Amino acid sequence: MSISICKTLHQIRSSIRNLPTHYICFTQFQSFSSSLASIDQTSNQHSFTVNYLVNSCGFPLEKAITASKYTNFETPEKPDSVIAFLCNHGFTKIQALNLIRKVPQVILSNPEKTLFPKLEFFKSKGFSSTDVVKILSTTPELLKRSVENQIIPSFEFFKNLIGSEERTLSAIRRSAGPLLVDLESRMAPNVDILREVGVPDAKIAFTLMNKSRTFTTSCERFRQNVEEVKGMGFNPMRVTFVVAVQALNSLSKPVWEKKIEVYKKWGLSEDEILVTFGRYPWFMTVSEDKITRIMDFLVNKMGFDSSFVLKMPELLSLSFEKRIVPRCLVYQVLQAKGLVKKPNISLRMLRSTEMWFLQEVVNLAKDEAPELLKLYEEKLALGR
Repeated sequence: MSISICKTLHQIRSSIRNLPTHYICFTQFQSFSSSLASIDQTSNQHSFTVNYLVNSCGFPLEKAITASKYTNFETPEKPDSVIAFLCNHGFTKIQALNLIRKVPQVILSNPEKTLFPKLEFFKSKGFSSTDVVKILSTTPELLKRSVENQIIPSFEFFKNLIGSEERTLSAIRRSAGPLLVDLESRMAPNVDILREVGVPDAKIAFTLMNKSRTFTTSCERFRQNVEEVKGMGFNPMRVTFVVAVQALNSLSKPVWEKKIEVYKKWGLSEDEILVTFGRYPWFMTVSEDKITRIMDFLVNKMGFDSSFVLKMPELLSLSFEKRIVPRCLVYQVLQAKGLVKKPNISLRMLRSTEMWFLQEVVNLAKDEAPELLKLYEEKLALGR
């Protein structure tokens, strides 16, 4: 700041020196004085706030300057009391400061009047201190919501829809809070959009229980995606309808088109891709890089036809390093020794638990292929 002031003063003095003498008069002196006053005011404005946010809360300087415009304070008492309050109610110092960096306005809160009622609400519903810290750290916007006017009505709305308080608590724990944010502007209207096209409340409740962020999409985009899914022929009575909406919510149009092109490069037609999306919507939510790695491995390493993924799209959701590669290589050894008859690895062999795979695949073949366990463990280690 001082370097900036010096540069500005130098520029003003240079400008005055370069002016003709008859221009240097009382008017210019007044302008010069005003400039100095403005510079002095700027240098002092929010200086304590900025310093506190940087030195005590770990804000980057730029963010501290921005935050100081709406969190101005001149003494440390109030912000210190907020940090102390959070630390006394289950937050570590790091967690408290992380929360403040996400929602700087919190630092001006009245702990007893503004923050305490929110913590009390969650604890009154049976949430542990650990739950409360996780919820507020993940969804700090809740600290800006009114308990009576927003948080409680949201809780009651979803309790009625989901069907029980216990399952509502589970949904909030799983989602870490967004169920209780923006009820009127997004959550409730998006629920109504699904009801309008015939999605049963049970299917909506299932999604709220497991993927509540689906409903945080803007209503305009949510409606467009619902109409698009309906146009694809999805049945609103089946849970895959909502899953498909969720998949589209997570993808922009350009990203969707890029993924179509990635699949096409491996010889799949757009019709085949859309049919597979209809069976398993998560087929299109996998990253382009993962699609390429899996297709390259299955086609070039394993020798499978690219249409293999159309029969088992679920395998796209599995870990490439920890599941697909180790188990496919075990299958390859078994096939080379004539111990498997199927031309392709089964989905069960890929999706089963570790215990089942070791007992039913690796250990059963230990006499004919004693190297299997070592190979499998080596490939697993590479994936860790």
